[in-house]
Amino acid sequence: MDPHEKLIRTLFSTIDASDWATLRTLVTSDVAYDRPGFPEINGVDDLCDFYQAKRPIGAGVHELRSVMSGGLQGFCWGHFSGVSREGAPLNELFADWFEFHDGRIHRRRTFFYRPAV
Repeated sequence: MDPHEKLIRTLFSTIDASDWATLRTLVTSDVAYDRPGFPEINGVDDLCDFYQAKRPIGAGVHELRSVMSGGLQGFCWGHFSGVSREGAPLNELFADWFEFHDGRIHRRRTFFYRPAV
């Protein structure tokens, strides 16, 4: 498997497991993350804070349906199923674009079919 494709798959399994220590090893210290409904997230500390305190998702699982990479970029799309922090069910299609630097994720942009998921 391509190392960037493996990195993308590892990112989602790490997020699903709420393994924030491992998340820090998968991204650059100055990672940037664009996500609908939120200001740009900059830096690994802001990224971990987002997942631990601001992300409206309480728990769930990402099912990746396609992952590809070329050069220093990657892309995936899939389905997320889970619950919000308030306990409401969530079922969403998503797509993500990635930029890599030194074997880590340097930039990520997520696309949803509705805002602020």
